[in-house]
Amino acid sequence: MREPDLSLQYGTPTEDPNVIDFVEETRTTADSLFDKYLKAIGGADRLTALKSFAAKGTYEGFDTAFAKIPVELYAKAPNQRTMVVKMGGGDSYRVFDGRNGWMAGPDTPVPIVQLTAGNLERARLEGLLQFPGNIKSAFSTWKVGRTAIDGNEVWIVQGSNGTETPLTNFYFGQDGMLVRLVRWTITPVGRVPTQIDYKDYRDVAGVKMPFSWTVSQTYMQMSINLSDIQPNAAVDPAKFNKPAPGKSDR
Repeated sequence: MREPDLSLQYGTPTEDPNVIDFVEETRTTADSLFDKYLKAIGGADRLTALKSFAAKGTYEGFDTAFAKIPVELYAKAPNQRTMVVKMGGGDSYRVFDGRNGWMAGPDTPVPIVQLTAGNLERARLEGLLQFPGNIKSAFSTWKVGRTAIDGNEVWIVQGSNGTETPLTNFYFGQDGMLVRLVRWTITPVGRVPTQIDYKDYRDVAGVKMPFSWTVSQTYMQMSINLSDIQPNAAVDPAKFNKPAPGKSDR
C-alpha cells in the first residue's frame, strides 16, 4: 500500500504535455505551424539543397550505464537513416532504408531485429525529420492544441491516419522550432509512448539541425550529442542496407 503524498494533495497540479486528448485550437492550422517551422530552420530552398549528411558524436544510455561512447549517423533524403553506436562488444546498428528497418548488435535480444508496426513507424518518422520538407505528408489528419513544456508555451500538432491508428504529437516552440515528438505505439496493454526531446540547434549549410536529443521510453532512456555534421556528404548507399547479424551479449 502506498503512503499518502501530501505534495499531490496540497501542491499545485502539473499539466502533462504528453496528452492524446486535448482541447483543439481552431484559430491556428497545422499547415501554418509547419510553414513556420520550415521557415525557422532555413526555408524550402535550403532544405531542398540538403541531400545527405554524415555526423559523429557521443551516445549515452541505460545500455552503457550512461557512459559516453562514439556514435555515427548517416542520412540521405528523403528519409534514409542509419545510426551506428560503437559499443564495447561490437557495433550496434539502427537502420531505416526508406521502407524497412532493422536493429543488430550486442544490445539486441537476437542477432538481428526486423522492425515492425510501431517501431518501424518510429524509424520512418525519425528518418523523415532528418529532411523535414515533406513533414506535412507524414499523416492524413492533423489537429492543433496548446500546452506547456518546462513552463514554456508550445503548440501541439497531432497527426493520425484514422481513429484506431497510432498517434504522434509534434511540439513547436513560439519560435517555430520542434522541441519534442511523442509517438504512441499500440500494444495489448494500451498505448505506450516514446518521447524525443530536441535541443542545441545549429546552422548546417543554412539549415538549423538539432545537435542533441534524448529518447525516453518506459524501459530505457538514451541521449545523442553530436559534435560534427558534414552536409551533402558522399554517403555510401550500402550504409542503408540490412546490417549483418550481430553477436548478442544477451
